[in-house]
Parts: sequence; structure tokens; C-alpha cells
Amino acid sequence: MIKLTQDIDLENYTLILPSVAVGNVGQLSVDLLISNLNLPKVGQIFSTSFIPVVGANAYHEHSNELITAIDIYAGIKERIVVIQIRSPYVGELLEFFNEITQFVTERKIAKVIILASSHDYAKKEVQPQHLKLRYVASPSLQSQTDKLFDDLNWIPHKPKDVTGEERLQIPGGGFARSIFNFLSNTDIPCAVLFKFCSEGDNIEDAIALVCYLNQWMCVLGTNSSNLKYPPSWKYLFGKPPSQDMY
Repeated sequence: MIKLTQDIDLENYTLILPSVAVGNVGQLSVDLLISNLNLPKVGQIFSTSFIPVVGANAYHEHSNELITAIDIYAGIKERIVVIQIRSPYVGELLEFFNEITQFVTERKIAKVIILASSHDYAKKEVQPQHLKLRYVASPSLQSQTDKLFDDLNWIPHKPKDVTGEERLQIPGGGFARSIFNFLSNTDIPCAVLFKFCSEGDNIEDAIALVCYLNQWMCVLGTNSSNLKYPPSWKYLFGKPPSQDMY
């Protein structure tokens, strides 16, 4: 169930959401967007497919507002609506996908962007090796943005031939492929932006993915190279190593 706490006209907005994937890069990227754009929370999604979570505000240390497993944020100026997912999925996602599709259709949202990641070892089959960012666009979106992506020198992620049939594969990408196919099949313009990475301290991967998104959406202006971290990231990956080690 999707519940908005504010009545906002989302027509022609862009919906951005993460896939729970390797290194949590999509979720970290969404954290950066919400924190740097100071996006207010405007709703929640209640889904039995995800583990229930509740906690302190992730972006304002002294706020009494709670966060849940799936929260919705919006930027009026940027014309974006952002969904943050904070827990892994443990059930079937069909109902969740249907709710997202219905939400996009009823609210007349222009397009959906899924932020994700993929196992670094899968990059060995992708050329050129030194570039770790890829995109996949639905036919309806590709027709609108093909020239822009070419001008940005973006590299599309190609489907892989599996027993004579081409199939989109994003190893370690969580539900990115599934929701992309679901939305694409309902003719909703959508794209997956993802980065090849390994588990560990994935802050730099998240920054790279946000900058990649910003090349297209320009929501951060020129500030994408100097991003602030949300307070919830304090000691996210432990304290820095002691200088006594060196």
C-alpha cells in the first residue's frame, strides 16, 4: 500500500528508486540524493515483501520523524519523487511491482529510473574494462534519450545470449532486472543505471553512480563532485584506521 502524507501533483515527475543489490550502492546513492537535495518525506509504502524496519531520521539528527522500510521523498524544484528502500525483500515482488506501476500511471509520472549495482567479476565479459558504469533503457525511453546518451558517451548494457535467446542479466543486481522488465512491458519509460562493484566500503561507488545520474538529470547542478554525507553514515563502515598502524 502506497500512502502519501501530502497531496502533490506528480505529473511529469521522474521516479527514482534503488534496487537492493550488491554493496547497497543504489540505496547509498538515494541517501546522497535525499541528503544533498534536502528532500522532505511525503509518504510511505507498506509491503509484506520487505522486512519491517523503523528507526531514527536518517538525514536530520535532531528530528523526531521516524523512518520505515520504504519511504517516499519528493523534490518540487527538481520534479523528482524518490523512494528509499531500507530492508531486503523476503517475499514475492509482484504485488510491489503492481503498486509501483499503478502509482506511476495514476500520478502520470513521466519515467522511472532504477539505481543498482552488479558484481564486479561480471565485468570481465564487458568491454571496455576500465568503465564500470552502464545503463539499460526501455524502448520508449531510448527513443526519447538516444541522442543524449550518445552525447554523454554512455555505454549501454547489452542483453546476453542464453541458449539462443537474448536476455538481460545484471548479476547481483537484486530486483533491478525484474522491475525494469515489468515496467517496460507495461510501456512505462524506464531505465536502470548501475555500477560494477564488490562488497565493502561502497561510498565511492555510490558517489560515482549519483554523478552518473546527474549527467542525465542535472538535479544536483555542479555540486555533484562535492557531496555531503547524511548523518546516518557516521561509522557506517567503522572508524578510520589508526594512524599508529603506519
